[in-house]
Parts: sequence; structure tokens; C-alpha cells
Amino acid sequence: MQLEKSSKQSFLFQLPYQKTWVLWLALALACFLLFGDAYAFDNPMALQSTIQTEMNLNNVQFNMLYSIYSAPNIILPFFGGILIDKIGVRVSILIFSSILILGQSIVVIGGYSLSYGTMLAGRCIFGIGSESLNAAQAAIMSQWFQGGQVSLALGLCLSIPKLGSALNSLVSPQIQANHGELGFTFLVGLFIVIFSWGCGLALIYLDKKNEELMKIWKELNPEEGNHEIKDTKEAQNSAQEMSLQIRKSESTESDRSVSLLEDEDDDDEDDEKEEAPVHEAKEEIKLSDLKHLDGSYWILSCIIMLSEALFVPFLDNGNAFFQVKFGFSQQSAGVLLTIPYVFAACVTPFVGIYSDKIRQRSLLIVLTTVIFIITHLCLLLIYCDSACGVSALPLLSLGICYSFYSAILIPSIPLVVKSQMIGTAFGLLGVMQNTALALFPLITGSLYNSHLINEEGQVDPFQGYLYQSYFFVGVSCFNFVIAISLYVFDKNGSKKLSRLKSKSK
Repeated sequence: MQLEKSSKQSFLFQLPYQKTWVLWLALALACFLLFGDAYAFDNPMALQSTIQTEMNLNNVQFNMLYSIYSAPNIILPFFGGILIDKIGVRVSILIFSSILILGQSIVVIGGYSLSYGTMLAGRCIFGIGSESLNAAQAAIMSQWFQGGQVSLALGLCLSIPKLGSALNSLVSPQIQANHGELGFTFLVGLFIVIFSWGCGLALIYLDKKNEELMKIWKELNPEEGNHEIKDTKEAQNSAQEMSLQIRKSESTESDRSVSLLEDEDDDDEDDEKEEAPVHEAKEEIKLSDLKHLDGSYWILSCIIMLSEALFVPFLDNGNAFFQVKFGFSQQSAGVLLTIPYVFAACVTPFVGIYSDKIRQRSLLIVLTTVIFIITHLCLLLIYCDSACGVSALPLLSLGICYSFYSAILIPSIPLVVKSQMIGTAFGLLGVMQNTALALFPLITGSLYNSHLINEEGQVDPFQGYLYQSYFFVGVSCFNFVIAISLYVFDKNGSKKLSRLKSKSK
């Protein structure tokens, strides 16, 4: 009777935050934790013309501002989630969000002094903090949301930060036009990063308080312990997917995390007899495990790598592209480039829901590559002497591409690898993606520079971007061929992407 009374009191006065409305406050804080990251990441894109003019940079030098961001993260996945494991997720959020402030502060100094080297250093530091902060956010949200709420939470954590990129594209050209100072425009980005840092501090406080209340609540309600462990399994699986969706790096979970993903190869009897082992959710590469990754994983990883390379590097030069190709000003091009971000943020959760119902991921992956081909063909073939509304159509299509990429391609990785190898699979994918994001801007910039002078010996930016479009169309077609090979490989093999195994409760 005494225990029952204490239990009732706990429900009235000692409920953990994650079992009250504070859960949604924590989700909002987690989303805005990465809002400033997304805003500052795309700062150069919105100001490309100004940066190149004031700092006398060619396209290769400008694109290096993005390549230098990704370069350190080619190495970081080899260390996996070890660092976050050692220092804890709350300390990780504090440190990595502070690194973002440091990196963006250096970029601001570079903007005021028009120092290209200083800006490169700031972007490099910013990249290190950004990728690690994404992993920390994935870890902490997997502890807060369990059961059926996980998908909604992860969808919002993916979508809301992308609105930061849209806001940057919208307001940065306007700020630059009004103040005429490159450093000041970057300074606004710094203030937004500091705002996100404040959201991180609030999330840390709520998480620490929630942990204390959860311990008390579990002592008063011991029967709930088993339910907590069961729900955590599902949260762990979704956190693995989210850490890659929000720009890949390391991911980690607490000691209570359990993998839910089962090996779907029905021919492997030994795996069916054993339960998936308890392990930490680290995107850590173990070279000894690479030999166990089958063809489906390697083909799918190549498709994911090329798909992201068809989206992000194009938008890196998107503002200048729309000025040259369609006659927009820097400000109006910035407004137009909000379309793919906003559209993707709205559509992605719904695409994820229906992709599971259709249960034909291999076909949806092929469809994704087809949409990429259509998008870049439109960008190649459509031409306007002055700003025209039809130029928005390929941007809508590009938003659909990113929605499919986020809701179909990335979540397919756990379906083609064993549960014991998810960390290795995601870690290796992070290496591949960051390699592409480091190289593709340099390739497209080199193509632009090498075709900038036309046959009459005159500077022709239109011709430079024309050859960039040829390149993107070619890569899109190559990606389509790879997707067809994945469809054939999967159809004639394990059919892991053609069916979803129902999970017994």
C-alpha cells in the first residue's frame, strides 16, 4: 500500500520530462540545435557572386569553401563514436556547438578582412564541429523518443534544420545588399549559430533533469523497466538512420541500447537462431568487417554517394547559376533557391511513411535516379533571357529528389546489412559521402574554369555552367545504370529491398 501511494505521487509530481509535454520542448530544442549549423553551412552559396567579386576568386577557389568543410570528415568516421562515448552526449553537444561558434567566428573575421585563407580555416573547423554535433543530436533524441513516436521525431529533426538553409538563401543576399559588408552578413550567421548553442544548453539541462527524474520514476515503478528496454530497441534503429540523414558522421547510444534490426537472409539459419547482440550505436569502421558486406550494400552506397553529389554541389553554385542561366539578381536567386529546402522539409515525412507501405524500395530507388535525370536535364535545357517562373520547376523536382534521398535511400542501409555491422556500414558510407562532397565541388569548379573562355576568346560564364550541367546529367545517367543493377541484383538475390520483414512484438 505504501509503495502504491508513492507510485501515485510519482505520477503526480515526479514524472520524467520525456513522459510530459516537455518531451516536445526537447524535440524543438534538438531541431533548432542544428538550425544555425544549416544556416551557416550555406552562407557562401547565397553570397557566391559577392565573395568571388570582392575576393577575386574563381569557381574552384570558391568551391574549396565547401570541399574544406567535408575533407576532415573523410577521416573522422574511422574513429567512430569513440569520442562521444568517452565524454558523454551532453558534454559532446556543448563542445561541438562551441566549435561551430569558433569556426563561424573565424569565417566572420575572414569576411571583414577579405582573407581567403582565414575563411578556409574557419570552414574547416566548422565542418569538424558540425558533423560531430549531428551525431550527438541523433544520440540524445534516441534516448528521449521511444516506440511509435520515433519516426515523427526523426522526421522533424531532419526537416526543421533544412529550413535554416532556406532562411540563409532568403535573407543573406538581402542583408548583403543593404549593408554591403561581407563580414556583417557572416556575423548574422554567427548570431544564429549562437542562438542554436543556447538551444543546446537548454536541451542539456532538460536531459540532465530528465535523467534524474527517470531514475526516481523507475525506482517507484519497477514494472516499467522492461517496457523501457523494449522501446529503446526501436529508438536505437531509427537513431542509426537519422545520424546519416542529417549529414553523416559518428553516432552513439547509451549502454542500454539494443539493436532491433534482424538479419533478413532467411538462408542463414544460425543468425535466425540467435538474437541480435547488444551493441553501441557507433558509426565506427572495422576494417575486418568489410569482407562481410555484400554487393547490395556497395551498390546502394554508390547510389547514395552520387545522389548527394547531384544535390549539394549543384546548390553550392546555385545562386550564381541562376543569375547567369536565368537572369536573376543575387537576391531574387536566393529567394528561388529556398524552394528545394522548404519543399523537401514538407514532403520528406510523408515519403517515408508511404515508402514502407509500398515495400518496393528497389523500384523507388530507380525512380529517385530517374527524377535526378529529369531535374538536371531541365536545368540544362531550360533557358530564359530574363527571370522566368519556369525555372522554378527543376527546383521543385530537386526538392523531391532530396525527399526520396532522405526517406528511401538512407533508411535502406539497415535493410542490406546485418545488425552487428550497422556501425561499420554507416561509418564507411560517411567516408564515401564526404569524399564525394570534397571532390565534386572541385570537379565542377574546374569544368567551369576550363570552359569559361568561348571560341571568340571572350569570357562566357553561361558556357562554363553549360558544361557543369553536362557533367551533372552524365553523373545522373550513370547513377541510373547503377540503380538498375541494384534492382536486378536484389530481385535475383535476397530481395531485402523488395520486402519488409514484420517485427514480432
